[in-house]
Amino acid sequence: MSEIGPVVVVGGGVTGLVAAHHLLQAGVDVAIVEASQRLGGKVRTEHVDGFVVEAGPDSFVAQKRTVLELAAHLGLDGDVRPTRPGVGGSRVWWDGRLHGLPEGLLLMAPSRLTPLFRSSLLSWKGKLRVLGDLFLPRGGSDDESLESFVLRRLGPEMLERVAQPLVAGIHAAEPSTMSLRASFPRFLDMEREHRSLFLAARAARKKATGASGSHFVTFARGMGQLTDALVEAIGPAYVRTGVAVTDLEARGGGYRLGLGAGSTLEAAAVVLAAPARTTARLLAPVVPEAAAAIGGIAQVSTSTVTLVYRAADVPELSGTGFLVPAAQGRKVTGVTFLSNKWPGRVPDDRFVMLRAFVGGRHGQQAATCPRDQLVEIVRAELAEMLDLRADPVLTRVFQWVDGLHRYTLGHLDRVRVAEAALDQHPGLVVAGAAFHGIGLNECVDSGRRAAMRLLAGQLAGQPGGRR
Repeated sequence: MSEIGPVVVVGGGVTGLVAAHHLLQAGVDVAIVEASQRLGGKVRTEHVDGFVVEAGPDSFVAQKRTVLELAAHLGLDGDVRPTRPGVGGSRVWWDGRLHGLPEGLLLMAPSRLTPLFRSSLLSWKGKLRVLGDLFLPRGGSDDESLESFVLRRLGPEMLERVAQPLVAGIHAAEPSTMSLRASFPRFLDMEREHRSLFLAARAARKKATGASGSHFVTFARGMGQLTDALVEAIGPAYVRTGVAVTDLEARGGGYRLGLGAGSTLEAAAVVLAAPARTTARLLAPVVPEAAAAIGGIAQVSTSTVTLVYRAADVPELSGTGFLVPAAQGRKVTGVTFLSNKWPGRVPDDRFVMLRAFVGGRHGQQAATCPRDQLVEIVRAELAEMLDLRADPVLTRVFQWVDGLHRYTLGHLDRVRVAEAALDQHPGLVVAGAAFHGIGLNECVDSGRRAAMRLLAGQLAGQPGGRR
């Protein structure tokens, strides 16, 4: 083993697994300590009677190559699967019916005028206000909220009916509190470079002309293939599950981690790949400035309810699913038609699989209520929105209490304060979805960067504590 170990990785989600894998590949002695009984974090797949059920993310962005490169390294590149071709896109439930999102949207930025004008989702007043983007100057503050940005560029209807439900599906956050710079920096770049979001989105579409492949991809046997492969590559000798780290202290040029009941671990370095609140609590006695900053990173609870029906009992479903704006006052924020979206999620075409998301402005309390109650809430809203009243043949509920980080205004300032303080404590690194992105690509990259910082000399006493 390397002379620069050992390293303790706190947290066995995908970020911690990636960090440990990179360190082990470099010959560093590693111990992963995970409080729960399983590894993988929110990346989790269940296989039940031929059904593939996702507990967390069902896909990742293919244009960002980080996960694809990791998959190839782990021998999974042959198992990457695109969305089903020709099934159509997502829709929005508004005023009692489903409306298609205008084709050519780059998240919320339109790139084509004709689909925008044909859309039933926006009024004519709303469509004309969107066109105002073509003539507006650059503007905004240094750390502008998503709400302010969309109102300024595209108007209130695009905020209410498109931007809010889209970002709620990703961040479970309110646009009024979201930091655009932290959550969607690409839109700031689009405005800076092209002035108009429409012109920027059109340029991006032209640049992508001729490119093939799905924007989102998954794995043949579910997203758990990735974390399962990481766990196998790491090996059981380097893993301790069902063990919570209770405290952290600097000791003799390294660190001591308390594990409860008087048990401890000694480490030359520590990677904290845990949720923000856990990381802040452990850092408080060692780097109080970093702890205070990280403690200000918001967390929110979400839940998913997967329902499988007999196809004969389900009204015809087109597209990949739909979103529900907060203004509609529902607890369900979106529904994915998984059996439409991905191949191999149901044994055959006799079945239909849906997954509903609960959380956001109206669903916070529901997201953590008893599971049978949560299922009834979802079924009642699906009955109204889809006229789906049959009994499911399979139900799976996953509740993630404080499981999602929100990048509120001032987020990047908090991260900078934390990183600057950690720079003074060699061998102490933070990583994960709390800091520089909540997507799978960003989490994998965060784990890789944490390992690289240690391998670049941090264990030898050089400053550095960033992700």
